[in-house]
Amino acid sequence: MNWEPESGDVIAGQYELEEFLGKGGFAKAFRARDTKTGEAVAVKYPNYTESQNDPDIIEEYFKKEVDSLERIRRAGGHENVMDYYDQVTERDVPFLVVQLIVDGIELDEVIDQHGPIDDSEQVRQIGIDLCDAMGFLHENEIVYRDLKPENVMLTPDITPTLIDFNTATGFDATEDPSSGNTGTTILGPFKPREVAEASRTDVRQGPWSDVYSIGKILLFLLKGSVPKKDGVNPQAFGADCDEYLAEIVERATQSHYRDRYRNATVLKEVLERRDPTPPATASVTYIQADRQFTVEPGDTIGRQGASGPPASITIEDPQGEYISSVQVQFDIEDGEWALHDRSLNGTFVQKGAGWQRVLSEPGRNRLRSEGEDPTDRHGDVPPESVTLTDGDLVSLVHPTYGVTFEFHPEES
Repeated sequence: MNWEPESGDVIAGQYELEEFLGKGGFAKAFRARDTKTGEAVAVKYPNYTESQNDPDIIEEYFKKEVDSLERIRRAGGHENVMDYYDQVTERDVPFLVVQLIVDGIELDEVIDQHGPIDDSEQVRQIGIDLCDAMGFLHENEIVYRDLKPENVMLTPDITPTLIDFNTATGFDATEDPSSGNTGTTILGPFKPREVAEASRTDVRQGPWSDVYSIGKILLFLLKGSVPKKDGVNPQAFGADCDEYLAEIVERATQSHYRDRYRNATVLKEVLERRDPTPPATASVTYIQADRQFTVEPGDTIGRQGASGPPASITIEDPQGEYISSVQVQFDIEDGEWALHDRSLNGTFVQKGAGWQRVLSEPGRNRLRSEGEDPTDRHGDVPPESVTLTDGDLVSLVHPTYGVTFEFHPEES
């Protein structure tokens, strides 16, 4: 590429470039003004001229960011994730138009300017917000993978926003976290072993990888630096913080994924409770296959080998195409277990003698688009979620489909 954008250039006849914001290994960014709306935005484009990466790799990761942001926008967006507005081209160069975080400062600059945060409650709240954003990404089958201080903007009201999605990816499509790692290596002290040493470990990258990085971010906020080691207790590292927070960080940053919190939903819950003890678990027994699985809040069940990221628990589809890549999700709400349908074809739950259909909003919209009525025989629209109690049966797609699980919460 011979042409390099400059301040004053108008991209695609709409976005006037103003202040140069910075550059990374894959992209550069300008503050810009949308001349049609007057709104301040950020405009990103591939860093062809100053990156040490191959141009094909730069384009690949730029496309990854676009794909991830489009998926996030389709899902409704999240207050702690930057908004995606537009993609345009100027002189054969692709440009990405995203939210400008007004008055936002990168976390590393915040610590450089003000020093470590000695208020455990403030650190805890930042952690909860990051977990909420990561949980949203995981629900939409995205693993962020590159959480570090430079990729989090903090506004004056201490609200964090995730930026820079060029290394975000779908979950690796294998059945078990320990069954093989085909993910890209991304170096740095904020990365767990399965990301930083991807070629040397069989543990695949998943939500548990982002849990590790959130733990390291919390340590960074408390201390101002992080060591290249795992399972770090902030108090042992010289940070002054509450005991519960130190234990949460230590568990989140364990070397082995099984020793961490399973996903961001679980990490958020322990931060909210100020209690490092993992939340309650439940078991689901796949009746037809006589297989039992343990589930925690945030865990999902879906189709193995689907054309998309798999769930926490993946199973073969008897007919190959009706179970979604993420069919259902388990959560605890107000002290009760709940099942959320995330599919296009629905799920049935037997509570007592009858079956209750559960169907996501995208599933209802699919039926309507095909001219079908999503309501049941009583004229009621199926709910998107139901509470679960001991012994309930959960059938994916339909009770006759042949994929049924029996639910049992752990005893208190």
